[in-house]
Amino acid sequence: MTPDAVNRAVPALVKSATEQINKLSLEEPVELERVMTSFTLDVAWRQILGLDLQEDEIDTFYDAVNDWIGGVLNPFIALLPQRLKTYTKGRKAYTYLVSKIERKLDDLERNGPDGSTLSCMFFAKDEEDPSKSLTREEILSNSLLLILAGSETAASTLTVAALALGLHKDVWAKLKEEQSAMMSKHEGKEITREMLEKDCPYLDAVVKEVMRIKPLATTGMSRFAQETFVIEGKQIPRGYAVGFNPTLTHSIDPVLEEEDGSHMDIVKGFQPERWLNDKTKPTEYIPFGIGPRYCLGANLALAEIKIFLALFARCVDYDMTNTNADNLQWKRVSIIPKPKDGLVSVSRLSDPSLMPVEALL
Repeated sequence: MTPDAVNRAVPALVKSATEQINKLSLEEPVELERVMTSFTLDVAWRQILGLDLQEDEIDTFYDAVNDWIGGVLNPFIALLPQRLKTYTKGRKAYTYLVSKIERKLDDLERNGPDGSTLSCMFFAKDEEDPSKSLTREEILSNSLLLILAGSETAASTLTVAALALGLHKDVWAKLKEEQSAMMSKHEGKEITREMLEKDCPYLDAVVKEVMRIKPLATTGMSRFAQETFVIEGKQIPRGYAVGFNPTLTHSIDPVLEEEDGSHMDIVKGFQPERWLNDKTKPTEYIPFGIGPRYCLGANLALAEIKIFLALFARCVDYDMTNTNADNLQWKRVSIIPKPKDGLVSVSRLSDPSLMPVEALL
């Protein structure tokens, strides 16, 4: 999850994104939510878990993750953990995923590290006491959490980005222009994280604006008050749990706040240009949390999102099918809010020659 590790993972991210884009069909509408999810799950099994899935195993892995996440996100099950034992699909999916991780741990024990996130956890030692390391149970728990946090959140953000770009064709056009300029500047070169950071300020602004308007719908990990304190006239007793809310925090940003809340509306308030001017740049922005529990996968997530959108902008034009500014609805249960409808149909694939060199290999 470190910057260096993510840099090394970029070719694999490009490969996964390209494979998903190449699957797009012009013959029938395509639910981009499915495409985005397939891409992030590719990253999960390849980069996070380091699995070597065969072609006929990939769909089984996808289905297992979806069934397991469905159980985790179901509020009836989430609030009553014992119910998970009777949730048949979730139980089977959990058993399948654990068995895959267990076998991978056995392989790491026999053959040594392989560069995956799972491998790093398996061989990590406590800096202060090298005799201490994560237990298998802790590695399993962390791995499942990373699958959930590393696939569902990135897929949801990409889906919302597709929605926003479909609603705002002027933004989509600017994004495509920026990618065309980057390809001209680095003709024949492989995409790197440095290129995305230095030569794609508008892409960065688009991603930030998506995550400003639709960040995590939850409060993240709670903290506990060490002492009783008062904030804005409200007393928080010692020992009480305290959570932060990214959406609320973003909504009360003094630079942006509008009385009607339009600054938080994906139709009325989506303005990536605000990030390119110090006078209009938001001052409140915590989509990955804040403090010691800042999201450890932020570097990987941003690389995934930017690489996919960069390649997507180079290769695809699309129109919305069932969703528009007047009938937009959001799913009731989602870690990050996403449109209720799969929403997008690919209308035309651009010239394949626009793909980066490594993506065509």
